Amino acid sequence: MLQRAIRAMAQRRAFDEAERLLLKLYEIAPENPNYSRTKYRFAAEIVKAAVVAQRRAVADGIAQTAASKVNPAHLTTAERELMARAVGDVTAL
Repeated sequence: MLQRAIRAMAQRRAFDEAERLLLKLYEIAPENPNYSRTKYRFAAEIVKAAVVAQRRAVADGIAQTAASKVNPAHLTTAERELMARAVGDVTAL
């Protein structure tokens, strides 16, 4: 449900509100590795949406928050590469 709300905020270009809701999402089940990977992939999706909307600072903030809130031991190389590509889009602008 939170993911749907975050996507809706991102589509309306309300990235500050989306980022606030994303912080609430990070608080849910931080010890679950599968859910951590899902949250990290979802954050990469929101970063890409922010890049498309030319909201560079917000995209960078979301990427940094995802890196700090999600346990890195839970992530596979696929999630790390996905976020690296999304962050690469931010720096390419």
